[in-house]
Amino acid sequence: MPGIPEIAPGDDLAAIVAGALEADAAAHPERALRSGDILIVTSKIVSKAEGRVVAADDREQAITDETVRVVATRAYDGGVTRIVENRQGVVGAAAGVDASNVADGSVLLLPRDPDASARALLAAWNARFGIELGVIISDTLGRTWRIGQTDLAIGAAGVRVVDDLRGQTDAAGRALAVTQPAVGDELAALGDLVKGKASGCPVAVVRGTARLLEPQRSAPFTAGRSLTRTGQGDMFRLGTDEALAEGYRSGLAAGLALATGARPRWTVVVPFKGGDGAKSRFAGEAGLDRRRLSSAFLLDTLDAIRTAVAVDAVIVVSSEPSLAETVHSRADAIVPDPSAGLNAAVAAGVLAAHRLHPGSFVAVLVGDLPALRGEDLDAALRSAVDAARHGHPYSFVPDADGTGTTAITAAPGATISSRFGRGSAALHRDAGFVELVVATGSSLRQDVDDPRTLEAFRGSFGSATEDLLAARPSFAR
Repeated sequence: MPGIPEIAPGDDLAAIVAGALEADAAAHPERALRSGDILIVTSKIVSKAEGRVVAADDREQAITDETVRVVATRAYDGGVTRIVENRQGVVGAAAGVDASNVADGSVLLLPRDPDASARALLAAWNARFGIELGVIISDTLGRTWRIGQTDLAIGAAGVRVVDDLRGQTDAAGRALAVTQPAVGDELAALGDLVKGKASGCPVAVVRGTARLLEPQRSAPFTAGRSLTRTGQGDMFRLGTDEALAEGYRSGLAAGLALATGARPRWTVVVPFKGGDGAKSRFAGEAGLDRRRLSSAFLLDTLDAIRTAVAVDAVIVVSSEPSLAETVHSRADAIVPDPSAGLNAAVAAGVLAAHRLHPGSFVAVLVGDLPALRGEDLDAALRSAVDAARHGHPYSFVPDADGTGTTAITAAPGATISSRFGRGSAALHRDAGFVELVVATGSSLRQDVDDPRTLEAFRGSFGSATEDLLAARPSFAR
């Protein structure tokens, strides 16, 4: 799209681009915008219009300021390359800080919220042109294991950035299990082929992909940020040198922790789902508030954990809004649930445990052990330490019927890949977890996940659960 002038802070970018589109359409009617078109806008002009030009004699300091997490650094003759995760969730070189095409002594930062910027542009253009459009804000990034750079989508509005084909079938009738074309990135790269890097053309119009338009903002994969893979889904969160250094530190801490005579330190992680969907097996029990029941189970579990002599810290993983008020002093930290299932919640908690309490053994307990006694947990943790000293860094405790799992443990520095779910005892065993010898009647094995078990252990629960049941006449003895 030609005719777009140099953009300055405070410019009405939407109006300037719209004017250029109208002028081009007057000269070339066949290029007039149509419903279904997608506009690819380079992030640089968005940043300039939003005033993201900042004084910075030292670009390195600007990179540091925009960095959330360092992935890898490499020194070279001209300085240091830093691969980082920036405030927008994008992983790339230099946090997206750009020193080109700006005044000396200044650098250009990425838009503060590229998705919000895309939504604002789309709203303005929809109102002006009265047709359905999509917007992609693009930036140039390198790609892991590939030479060179390409444009990727960092912001989006009105368009699906992932074409989720999972559940459909291919041409041969086979089910597609993981196929999710990153169409937002493909559109951004396509736009870059037209715009180029040095043509002074910061906007391109893509036609023929109207099927990707999605006006519902709440629909899945309609934000550029949804393309980022960070957190628990990131299998390559560190560079090679950084991973080796972390492994060395963890190994040293593990060796010291396992040394004869050293008092083992334990951090216990408890994932908690809660909410209206909690304890689904109790759905048919009239008069039972499942949200309150799951909270009572959690409180009693945490109270028992706190009585265990070996436990130094407790981390709860949950996104329940009122949880901080509920658990009070029972938890040392509350980590947001990534909302990708129980095993993802476990991974988030373990990662936090390693970060907050390096050198500590880690145990993960389910949150529905309202009959748990601290002495039973201490006995299992002693067995886990003994197993680790004999070469078994991972262990697990099966539930009362032997098919599920109520607890897993790991030696200091060991990353846990849990297998909670149906038949988890066998899955943990197959994954290399050694089964701890814990008596069938141990309270550590007595998880409560159905009405039958609830009734069977009445009278042995902690105060939160017993008080809740006693206050419900229909559940009193």
